[in-house]
Amino acid sequence: MTIDTCRTCENRTKIIDILGKPVRVKNYICSPDGVHYRPKPDNVQLQLSVCPVSYCPGHCRFCAAKGTKTENRIDPEVFAAVMRRLKAEDRVRGVKITGGEPFTDVVLLNEVISILYEIFGYELEIGISTNGIGLRRMHEIRDLVHLETIHVSRHHYNDTVNRRLFGNDDIPGSDELREIVSSVSYRDLWVFNTMLLRDYLNSPEEAHRFLEYAIGIGVPKVGFMVCSPVSEFAEEQTIPYEAVIREDDPELLFTRGFYDYEFCHCSDGVYVSQKGEIIQFYGRSTKMCDYGYSRGLVYDADNHLRDGFGGEIIV
Repeated sequence: MTIDTCRTCENRTKIIDILGKPVRVKNYICSPDGVHYRPKPDNVQLQLSVCPVSYCPGHCRFCAAKGTKTENRIDPEVFAAVMRRLKAEDRVRGVKITGGEPFTDVVLLNEVISILYEIFGYELEIGISTNGIGLRRMHEIRDLVHLETIHVSRHHYNDTVNRRLFGNDDIPGSDELREIVSSVSYRDLWVFNTMLLRDYLNSPEEAHRFLEYAIGIGVPKVGFMVCSPVSEFAEEQTIPYEAVIREDDPELLFTRGFYDYEFCHCSDGVYVSQKGEIIQFYGRSTKMCDYGYSRGLVYDADNHLRDGFGGEIIV
């Protein structure tokens, strides 16, 4: 059974009950050919983003959270109570811990991770997104060995340029990152997330340099992200994904891709270094659209569950 590619939204969404609130959600699975879309199972599960703290010491001019000074923190008891209700309704398929900068408070981060595994079990896939500040305390996480991924934001292969983009000199440099990455035996834990920017990482050649850099650090996977026009700087720096990650690039082997109607197209692949080393990459060509439905749940540092970042409060 497939969902037709008609331009109405009648078959694309449905309303489900989440903790007593009606929430409109995506009702199809992204298509590998852009033509045939399969319906989701009756029990729709959503990705959950958890923001333990609201504050981030970075000052990235392309970030929607730039200049955030609030220092809200999750109340572990309230958080655990909401997670138990979501578990009872079987609504969560995976968790990404983000922020703010989650390593701002490693004690709280540890507690949040422990609560999630206690309630959902160790089969739950949990990833952390971080700008790298605080990674020095990574081994204080009791359940580190069970984490699926740690996504480290890294926007340039040059330390000086990268710190300038973050607006913070405490961002770990290459030598420190190499040491941190090598301190765990399971290297698949690591992913670099890098922003495509018109004056920085802006061409296939620059993408190759970054991939070579990641190989040198010991990171096995890189995610290339399109800059969303959330500020004047971001608007100036926005560059199309296809201008950098080109399908006719002979250095890249594309392994799969998916289409989400007019909203986005993602692709996965591998790059072979000049020395014959292989690294994975992925990326998403997003369009700034009003989806009209929830693409995930967010538990924010203000202790509210929402139907997306900046979305309506569920509880």
